[in-house]
Amino acid sequence: MSTNLTFLAMLGRIPKTSVLEEKENKLKKEFEEYTAYQESEEYTRFKELDAFIPTKEFENLKKEINSKKYPGSEPFQKEKKYHELKKSKRIKTYYQVKDSKELKDYENFKTSEKLANFEELNQFFTSPEFEDFKKSLLAQKVEKTKEIKEKQAKYKELKKQYKWYFKLKGSPKLENSKFQETDIYKRYISFDSSDKINSFTKLDKEVNSPEFKAYIDEVKNIKFEKTEEFKKLQEYKSLKKSADIKQYYKFRDSEKLKIYTELFESQEIADYETLQEYINSYEFKEEKKYLLTKDKYKLSDEFKQEQEYKELVKSEKLKWFKKLEKHNEFAKLDEWELTFEDNFDDKKLNSEKWMSGYYWGKNLLNDDYVQVNEKQFFKEANLELANSNLKIITKPEKAQGKAWDPKTGFYVKEFDYTSGLINTGQYFRQQYGLFKAKIKVNHSYPVHHAFWLLGEKITPEIDIFKYSKKSASQMEIANYWDNGSIIAKKQTISGLNYSKDYFIYSLEWTKDKLTWKLNDIVLYEQTEGVPQEPMYIVLSSGIANEGNVSPCQMEVDWVRAYKRKE
Repeated sequence: MSTNLTFLAMLGRIPKTSVLEEKENKLKKEFEEYTAYQESEEYTRFKELDAFIPTKEFENLKKEINSKKYPGSEPFQKEKKYHELKKSKRIKTYYQVKDSKELKDYENFKTSEKLANFEELNQFFTSPEFEDFKKSLLAQKVEKTKEIKEKQAKYKELKKQYKWYFKLKGSPKLENSKFQETDIYKRYISFDSSDKINSFTKLDKEVNSPEFKAYIDEVKNIKFEKTEEFKKLQEYKSLKKSADIKQYYKFRDSEKLKIYTELFESQEIADYETLQEYINSYEFKEEKKYLLTKDKYKLSDEFKQEQEYKELVKSEKLKWFKKLEKHNEFAKLDEWELTFEDNFDDKKLNSEKWMSGYYWGKNLLNDDYVQVNEKQFFKEANLELANSNLKIITKPEKAQGKAWDPKTGFYVKEFDYTSGLINTGQYFRQQYGLFKAKIKVNHSYPVHHAFWLLGEKITPEIDIFKYSKKSASQMEIANYWDNGSIIAKKQTISGLNYSKDYFIYSLEWTKDKLTWKLNDIVLYEQTEGVPQEPMYIVLSSGIANEGNVSPCQMEVDWVRAYKRKE
């Protein structure tokens, strides 16, 4: 399907490039302002409030706020609980004891040496061990006294029994020979060296020794009153009567200390003190004051939000936004995502986007070449950038360079003309999308100017436009693909003098269709031979036919590529 531009031009239905750009720029600017406002704090706040203020829920909330009363409220219940606890005997007792001198004295005395000494003595004198000690002391005296008496009685008995021996010992009779022949003498002699007399002598020495007499005195003095324990008992009785000891145990065993100890660091006191802190807080006082107020809604954050919402609704910016939200063309902008752009603002060609000459020449030869049928040679000097504009200049000029002949290969050739070509083959390729360029051309047949896409090989190729006819009012669009042999489908578009002004040439490429446009007017659509591989952008001028060539140029204001957003 192709469009009759002549008919549309007569009806004034082809928009001017400047009008299109102005409209697009205005739309972009408006969209930027629209988007900025959409993301602004004011609009964000409006949406928050708009989702809440005009609702039944908000109306119910207003009623609920004014229905709040102090009696029965949580602060009321807390205050009531606080006063109940404050009046309780346990709480009163706890705080009476907590900071009292009595408790302070008690705590100080609890770690004193005097109390420690008393408790140690008390533990002993109130224990079975003390009674056992006294019994043990008495039993010891009885046992030792018995031992002494038994030893004395034995000594007395043996002394009486051995009286005859001691009567003879030292007697002159012992020297008398006649006496020595008597039985008593013989008895004396045998007893004198016997174990019995030796044992007695030893016992006699012991019983009459100062040590034994001292031991008797020591046993006589085994009395409780003579012991260290007796002294300690007197000390214990004295301590027990002391005022501070009495006061300590009186307080220790008191009901008030029991209550204080039970409540110290208890949850009951923690809860009470939390309540006390709350009841004395600014927060509680304000809450109570608020709940006792009649028209509470006017004090609420919701009231402030409602007033804020009313002011926002009056905002001229919001009214503008709402109007655009209902009737806008922003969907066009949001439909495509920019993937490539050059506005030629630099003084030199951007080497990160473009390469000059054919792609394969740079990659295979690191040199420029042209096809065998081309009359010009491409030179980078024929590319001029100024005032955000690229000019590809074609002119009569001698040049030497390589030409490619599919039959013979590369060879050096003399050329009478020079021109220029740029492509994105090394830096940008894309499968499907929208490709656009704003271009103005001179008509100087046989010079041709072209904006086209190329695949990895000689095909596929899409001519978005090729200006090469003898008539200034004709251009060609084409699609080339390989189906065993190269197939070309071309269409001549007539009706305008394409050299009079800038036009925006574009191609929309989908999986199933190619659509050529000029200033947004659909020129032609094709569903046959649609490329299915990434392609790169080419802008070029050249000469393929014989004729007289005058210097001419193709001016490119900008080039863009887009992908349809998912």
